[in-house]
Amino acid sequence: MRKISIKLLILLVSLGASGDPSERIQHYAERAAEYVEARNYALARAYLEPVLISPWISREGRARAYVTRAFTFEAERLYVSAALDYVRALEFDPDQTTAFAALSYLYDQGLGVAQNRDEALHLAREAAQLGDGYSRVYVGVALMDEDIDKGRDWLLRAAEDGYQPAYEYLAQSFRGTVADEPDPEEARRWYEAAAEEGSIAASLAIAYMYRDGEFGEPDSKEAARRFSILADGGSADAKAALAHLHLFDHEVDRDVARAFALYNEAAEQEVTSAYTALGYLYETGTGTEVDLETARSWYRRAAEEDDPVAQYRLASLIFQPAQEDRIATALYWFERAASVGHADSENNAAWILATSRHDRIRNGVLALHLAQRAVAQDESPGTLDTLAAAYAEKGDFARAVATQRSAISAISAETENLREELTGRLAKYEAREPWRE
Repeated sequence: MRKISIKLLILLVSLGASGDPSERIQHYAERAAEYVEARNYALARAYLEPVLISPWISREGRARAYVTRAFTFEAERLYVSAALDYVRALEFDPDQTTAFAALSYLYDQGLGVAQNRDEALHLAREAAQLGDGYSRVYVGVALMDEDIDKGRDWLLRAAEDGYQPAYEYLAQSFRGTVADEPDPEEARRWYEAAAEEGSIAASLAIAYMYRDGEFGEPDSKEAARRFSILADGGSADAKAALAHLHLFDHEVDRDVARAFALYNEAAEQEVTSAYTALGYLYETGTGTEVDLETARSWYRRAAEEDDPVAQYRLASLIFQPAQEDRIATALYWFERAASVGHADSENNAAWILATSRHDRIRNGVLALHLAQRAVAQDESPGTLDTLAAAYAEKGDFARAVATQRSAISAISAETENLREELTGRLAKYEAREPWRE
């Protein structure tokens, strides 16, 4: 039997004490809503209790009360209780749109329930059919990989109902990263619709499209104009993008001082790419004095945010072949970058693992794996040289010799300076000796 608190008993007694009980229930529901708005969730739940058990409300009204209480639990991260109440809401009203959408989110994130993306999609479809904009976007994005037309159909339904997040996803669906047959003008149309609703991300996307030539030839000047407007409005990403153009794009006036200032502003707004850029500026002395310690500090901030370029450059600054602790630290960052396919990091990590003079560092199996991945991305004298070293570390000198000969054969006029070094290593492998540094 359900245990009823003293407070609830008082509320229930008051229900029958005077007035129309249905009006009393409506009063409690309204007070609960006020406390939800004030974020006093415990008090909101206290006022919802008599509503939930009242015999004078409809099934739909009871479902709404359960949804409201579920929301208060979710707001306080009491996800198990939230999930249970959303389910109860659906028991009373099988068309309770908000409950379907909320449960979909909980299953998608694994909050209060075991994470289950299939169940999340099923629940989102139910909510989408009932008109929920968030769910229509969720279903549309989920279907995009398997059937772009079906995905767009759901996004269009949300967009036609004025659900603004759908605009940006629709725009993305017409770009080359998603569509087999890109339609940049249609992408622009939806981005502009989102921008009119105040989306800075949509305005940024159009600027990137100009920069990257998605409307034809790259138009860095138009991109810079748009980035400048957004940067003046406070957009940190626009500041970083504009700074990059001022440093590296020959179509835009080179302005090192402005780039340095913009990167600093973007870094203050916690843009990871700005951390990496500042590391580069301090490492190379561009717009400031060379300061390798400051460069390492900026690279480390970006590396900890999983920027593979920063991880690579930080590792390169740390690496010292004669110091085991520095080799281990550099290897850690090279491997972090290699884990997301950064080719130079794959090659450098493989080289250390194959050739280090420190037994604790070497790992021929992992060296071979990473070297093969590096060669698959960029077959060059350098990556083939690393692959040969990995074979030698594994004791496969026949393949080491063959691969090193391929590396030497791949030397061009631009890489002629490598010939003597690679030939020296070939002699080692022919003598059945691994290379050590």
